[in-house]
Amino acid sequence: MLARIKSLIGRTGAKTSTPNFSVPSSETVTAPQEPSPLPHAEPPSVEFPLACLTPKLRSAAEVIVRKTQAPAALAAQSVLSVASLAVASRTQVQTLGSSANATAAFVTIARSGERKSAADKIARTGIDRVIMRLREEHKIAMGNHKAALSGLGRGDERPEAPVCPSFLVTEATIEGAFKAIATGCGFLGWFTDEAAAFWGGYSMSKDQRAKSSGVVSNLWDGAYFFRPRGSQDGDGYVPPTATTINLMFQPTLIRDTYGDEFLIGQGLLARMLPSWPESKMGKRKYRRPSPEDEAAAAHFHDAIEACLVATLEDPTERMLSLSEEALGVCIEFHDNIERELGPGGWAADISGFAAKAPEHACRLAAIMTCFEDREIDVISGDVMESACKMVKYYLSQHRYLCIAATNETDVAHAQTLLDWLRRNIAAGEGFATDRILQLGPVHTRRAKSLDRMLGILKQYGWINELPSGTTIDGKKRRKAYRLSPKA
Repeated sequence: MLARIKSLIGRTGAKTSTPNFSVPSSETVTAPQEPSPLPHAEPPSVEFPLACLTPKLRSAAEVIVRKTQAPAALAAQSVLSVASLAVASRTQVQTLGSSANATAAFVTIARSGERKSAADKIARTGIDRVIMRLREEHKIAMGNHKAALSGLGRGDERPEAPVCPSFLVTEATIEGAFKAIATGCGFLGWFTDEAAAFWGGYSMSKDQRAKSSGVVSNLWDGAYFFRPRGSQDGDGYVPPTATTINLMFQPTLIRDTYGDEFLIGQGLLARMLPSWPESKMGKRKYRRPSPEDEAAAAHFHDAIEACLVATLEDPTERMLSLSEEALGVCIEFHDNIERELGPGGWAADISGFAAKAPEHACRLAAIMTCFEDREIDVISGDVMESACKMVKYYLSQHRYLCIAATNETDVAHAQTLLDWLRRNIAAGEGFATDRILQLGPVHTRRAKSLDRMLGILKQYGWINELPSGTTIDGKKRRKAYRLSPKA
């Protein structure tokens, strides 16, 4: 069987000088055209500006990249979201409008196997330690509470049961978020590497998505609201709750999120900093973590743990202001974007996100400033300049995702087929469809869907059709194709 597969696939990356096909004597081969990339079928080849992170956060992101070999953007998103929860949950930051929560929301898009869970696990270790310790303390407190109840006499006042502080939701539902808020921590972290359960679940169903989108937007805005319930006492008041969000999902959901006119128009996605990094899969050889990397990761875990404990213990809200230099940088950033929001500008079709870009920059600058030194209460011009550069990256990612979301699914599948062809067939070589139907990508195993993908590749010049009756590897074919010599 293995020999059969090897014979069908051929040598990966092999180049052929002699064509493996011959056309009937009465036919000619059409000259190949210059191939062009399939439109927005793959992530943009733009690296996250890791150098813009402040030293402590950059060091942590670089360690995660070395330990997991995940894309830099993926590591940066995890590190920034963890820092947002730990140090910015009780922080307000000056913006060009009114003050705002310093917390931020992130969306990370990556295929299965890209090591997003591994990166997030390393970044979140300090948070997990605090949660486990709180749960253990609550377990002891509940034991003491039960003992106290057993010793009560008739008519004695019953003490209230202790509440376990909860500030992290990993199952992305609105009800789960409100349950955590009700414990009274005053802030919330919404982290999941399986955000498909949110986008495709009950919370975002047809009847619920308007309400859910509004709730998440209100949390980001720092607004209070009311959720009266017949089964509960009171008016259902929910206080302003600084919320950090880090949602991770696969590219298959791009059309259902960034292609959804309601979500774009409502403003939910405009509040999230997106990243769709270029894949590193196929380029990662095993690398044993060095003692230095382990030590650096442990240092980050300790720092996050200490920051989060301080945030839990001290409910005092702090205010971060912009230095004159930082204010000037932010104003210039605002004005440059504002010019592009007009008709014909590059930001006109992503106006919701672009209009919030200055506030995104202020929030990122606050997170980086707080994590670097909790005693600083003024954002420097240099940090604001770095934050603006990061938001420029997010602007390009948001726009790219909105365009990619307009693609038909077949375009993404055609890209997968092209990748397979380039790996398994030499440039300029002929091939028949039976080879793909037997051994190609999953979505090419049906003749009708394969024909659609081949049509797309033909349209963009990656393959050209050979005459009927062409002989390939000694066998006449009714349908045959040639991979571009420039593939």
